[in-house]
Parts: sequence; structure tokens; C-alpha cells
Amino acid sequence: MHDCDWALRLLSYMPSRARLTATNAAQARDELKKRQQFLSSDQENVFADLFANHLDVLSVSSKNCENLVGSVEIPVGVAGPLKIIRDQTKTEYYLPLATTEGALVASVNRGCKALSLAGGVTVLSQKKGMSRAPVFACKSGKEALKLTAWLDKHQSLFQKIADQTSQHLRFITLQHWLRGRKVYARFVFDPDQAMGMNMVTIAVEEIAQAVIQANPQVELLALSSNVCTDKKDSLINTILGRGYWVQVEAFLPDKIIASVLKTTAEKIFKAHLAKNLVGSNVAGSLSQNAQVANVLAALYLATGQDPAHVVDGSRAFLSMEVERGGLYVALTLPNVVVGVVGGGTTLAAQTQARLLIKKNQPMKAIELAEVIGAAALAGEVSLMAALASGDLAKAHASLGRKK
Repeated sequence: MHDCDWALRLLSYMPSRARLTATNAAQARDELKKRQQFLSSDQENVFADLFANHLDVLSVSSKNCENLVGSVEIPVGVAGPLKIIRDQTKTEYYLPLATTEGALVASVNRGCKALSLAGGVTVLSQKKGMSRAPVFACKSGKEALKLTAWLDKHQSLFQKIADQTSQHLRFITLQHWLRGRKVYARFVFDPDQAMGMNMVTIAVEEIAQAVIQANPQVELLALSSNVCTDKKDSLINTILGRGYWVQVEAFLPDKIIASVLKTTAEKIFKAHLAKNLVGSNVAGSLSQNAQVANVLAALYLATGQDPAHVVDGSRAFLSMEVERGGLYVALTLPNVVVGVVGGGTTLAAQTQARLLIKKNQPMKAIELAEVIGAAALAGEVSLMAALASGDLAKAHASLGRKK
């Protein structure tokens, strides 16, 4: 069988979204069974673990995953509690970490212990909003410049259009750049408690059509031009932010560094200077951190976030300063892209993982972003201490290998 024939047969078992309604849950389950039988052929139970499924088939098939055949289970460990200070109020949080990397949960847990014993992590945060940046083509550079003037003049129109697509979307700002005859326009919206990428995309599609209708000589080349920038490393998001900007800081006394982290402030700082600052420079890396992606990925997967946003979220900057009596540590994350409604956040296990964080208390998206930033700092502190003390390889040997 040719590859294209195989793909066409598989797709024939996929119902259209239009047919996936509350009245045909049985049909959705039947389509799932057909795909599983087709893929497993004559070999019974060869994919038993992959095909084992306790998800709501109708719901997941209609909004989370097309061509559903099963699910993949990822172990979830818990670290904490981690004390976080917000507006002089101290709250304890637990961290559900979905990972297959042995030693990660233990490392973050050690960082939580050190930071909590030191009094906790102070958080600062700002909502930056979700962006989408279409690119328009004009007849000339002069016409492109006219288009930017038109966009600036009609910004009040963008909120009116957004209101027609979602009652939860608020227009924040617009930036634009000229390249030859092309205009790159970056629209930014506040999507309330959702991560909001789909909401903003739908709204900007309507805005783009309004732009073309008012300027018939303009052509929409692409609804997303990479100036957003979505799920890619970029300087524009580092400068302007996307999702939530989060900064966390703490002071670790020498006594806690010695008892919990088994090293000294001076040794941790030397390792930080060599690795995160000079080492990143040698490699040409614009991220100055030790393992932020590790912690973001584990928390994103556990709480139902889009894991591809780890790419932009991992652009984070670790600061350390040796002071009398200990070590000042801070972590700045310009792009924490998370939500608490929509997408994967509606799945049952992921919903429960978010409730676990605050011991059965719901939280808003900005609070989740702050917890993720503080958790990332715990991971940074523990890993840098392990490097400074020479214990990194031993920890992975004891915790990351099969006994």
C-alpha cells in the first residue's frame, strides 16, 4: 500500500468537526475504535498501552486532537511546598511536574526547600497580552507607509471587531514595521484568563479583512508573519513580552546554602558566571539560565498548557549577586504563555493538577504564571548548587537510572 493510500484510509475514519456534537458521542467512540483496529491490523494488543484511553472521546476529538487513537501517560511528581510572597502576603504552593527525566522533581524539590527556608520567593508580574502579526503587501513603499498611517488612525475599530468575535478579548496595542513594500503589523490583545492564541488569531483575521476592504490595493500575504512571535525564539518577545512577564527573587543565607544545597554562595556564583553568562556567550545563546525549559515543560504538560511555548518561555535570565551573609538570586521570564481556560486546560487530569497547586483552590492565569516563574527559580538554584558542589552526575546516577 502506498503511503498516500494509507493516509487517505486513515483519514476516512476521522469525522468532521461539524458532525461531532453532543448527540453523537457513540459515533465518536466508533470512529476511534475503527482507527485503532486499522492501525493494529491483525496483531492484537500490540498497541494496548497507547490505545488505552480514559479521556472524553467526543470532547477531545472535537477541540483538542484530530484523528484520536489513544493517549500517552506521563509520570507526574510533586515538589514543594514553595513559599511565594505577593504584595506582602505569603502563600504555599505545590508543584505538579510531568516528566520522564529522573532527578528533575528531586532537584526542584530541593530548590523549593532552600527558598522556603530562606523566607520564600518574592514575585513581580505583568500581563503583556497575546499577539498576532499579519503581513500585508502594498504596491510601493509609499503606499505601505500610508497603510501604517491608516492602521494608527483606526485603532478604535480593532476593539469593535474583536467584540464581535469574543466578549473576553480586549485590544491593547499595535506596532508595525516596514520592509520594502510590506507592512508587518503586530496586534496585541488581553485574552482574559485564556492563553488566547486562537482567540486573537480569529479576531485578527476579521481585522485583516476590514483592512483589505478599506484599502483594496492591499493584499494579505499571511495572517501570521513570525513577528508575533509564536513558539520560536525571538528578541521582539524578549523586549516587548508575550503572555506574562514574571520576575522572581530571593535571598539565600549562607547557613541554608550550606545545610540544604551543600555548597557556598561564592561557589554557586562562580559556576553561574562561568556557565550562564560566559558559557552562554561562547555558545552564542541569548538565554542566560541553567534549566528553565525543564521546569516549564514539566508544569506546562501537567497543567494543560501548549508545550510548544516552552521554546519562547525558556528565554529567561538568571541573576546572582554574592552579598554579606548569603546570595541574592533572581530570574526574569519575559514570555510565560499560559492560561486557565480553553485548550488543554479543560482536560480532567490537567484541571486537577492545577487545583493541586493551591490545595484545591482555583487560581487565575497570572497567578499560575507567577508560580511557574518561582518553580523555575527553584530549579535554577538547585542545579547551580549541584554544579558548584560537583554532585550533578551523582544525582543523575542515583535518581535517573533504573535500579
